[in-house]
Amino acid sequence: MKIIKFNLFLGIFIIFLHACSGSGGSDDFISTPPDGGGTGGGNTLRLVPEILVPSGFIVEEFAKGLNLPTTIAFPPDGSNRLFVNELQSGQVRIVQNGTLNVLPFVDLETMVTGGFPSAGENGLIGLAFDPDYAINRYVYVSFAVRTPDGTIGKVARMKDQSNRATDFEVILDNLPSAAGHQIETIAFGLDGKLYVSVGDAFEDAKAQDPNEFNGKILRMNPDGTIPSDNPDSNSYVWASGLRNSFGLVFSSNGTLYASENGPNEKDELNVISKANNYGWPTVLGNSTDPNFTNPIHVWNNIVAPTSMVFNNGTNFPDKYKNKMFIVLFGRTFSDGPDPISKRVQVATIQNAGPDATISFEDFATYNFFGKGNPIGIAVDSNGFLFLSDIFQGKIFRIRFGTSGVPL
Repeated sequence: MKIIKFNLFLGIFIIFLHACSGSGGSDDFISTPPDGGGTGGGNTLRLVPEILVPSGFIVEEFAKGLNLPTTIAFPPDGSNRLFVNELQSGQVRIVQNGTLNVLPFVDLETMVTGGFPSAGENGLIGLAFDPDYAINRYVYVSFAVRTPDGTIGKVARMKDQSNRATDFEVILDNLPSAAGHQIETIAFGLDGKLYVSVGDAFEDAKAQDPNEFNGKILRMNPDGTIPSDNPDSNSYVWASGLRNSFGLVFSSNGTLYASENGPNEKDELNVISKANNYGWPTVLGNSTDPNFTNPIHVWNNIVAPTSMVFNNGTNFPDKYKNKMFIVLFGRTFSDGPDPISKRVQVATIQNAGPDATISFEDFATYNFFGKGNPIGIAVDSNGFLFLSDIFQGKIFRIRFGTSGVPL
C-alpha cells in the first residue's frame, strides 16, 4: 500500500494507492523586465555571472530553496506561474508573482530519500499540461515509487484548483522502473495524445521486446486509454529500442524529438516516429541495419542531454526564435565547469523527420565552482528562458534586455 499525499485548498488529505557557452551580439530591441518576478518580489533579481551567455543577455536567480528540482513548466493560461518538480520530495512547487509558494501544488509519496545521485534517479520527473488546460485544468505527472516489492512507475493526472491539486488519479500504473532509467518525461503532441518515455530500467534486452514497456515511447489518450491508431491497437507502445530518453519535445509542425543517454558514449538525439525501432541495445549510435532508425545526432562523448524546449516567444533576437534549446547535463559526479557539457545549446535543424540535419551552438555555459548541473528548461509567455539546477536547488532566468542594480 502506497500513500499519495496532496494538499487541498481546505486542508491536507491523504490518498492511498495500491503498489504504490556564447557568440555575438544583436541590435534587436531591448525589453525591460516586468514588474515583480523572481525571489526578489518587485525588486531586481540577483545577477548570475557564473552562467556565460551571449552579449545582450541577462542571467538572473529567479527562485531558490528548492529540493532537487527537475522538470519545470508553465501552464498555457498566461498566468506565468512556474511549476517545478522536486525529485525525491515528490512535491510540485509553484513560483508565482516572484515568490515560491509555501504550500506545494501536490505532494506525492515517492518513498525515495537519501539525496541525488546517491539514492538513484528515482522520483518525480515528468510534468505536462493538458492541451485543453484552460477548460479542464488537468495537470499530468510521471513518477516512480519505491515499494517493498520493487520500484513502480506511474503516470497520474489531477486538476489545478487555486494552486492545489484535486481529483488525483493514476491513469497508467506498474511501469518498469529501477534506481535509474525509469519513466522519464511526458509531453502532449499536436494530436492531443500524451507521450511517455520509459527507460529500460537496467533490463536492456526488454527494449527490443514488444510485450514489455522497457525502453519505449508510449502513447495514450489523456484519460489513460489506448488510442485505436497506435501501431498495435491493444498496446501503448509507439516506438521502441531506447535506453534512457530523458527529454521529449514537439516542434510546431508536430515532430517529436527525444534526447537519449548512452551508457558511456554516444548520447543521441532522435526523431520519434510511429512504430520505429531505435536499436538499443543491439545498436548504439548509427547503424546500417535497415531494421533500426538512426539518430539525427550522436555525441561521441558523454554530455547527458536532458530537457529541450522550442522558444517561440518575442524576447530573444530573431536568430534564436523558433529554435530548439537543449540542456547538456554533463557528468553527475563532476565539480566545476565542463568543456563539453553543463550548458544549454541552441540547435538549428534543417529539413524534417529522420533525415533532418542539425547543428549546435553554445548559448549558456556553466562556470560555477563546485556542484551545479542544469537539468530542466522552460519558456514563459514573454519568451524568457528558465533553467532548473538540481544540485543548487535554484531556478535561473535568461532574458534579452537590461538590468538594474542586483540585490
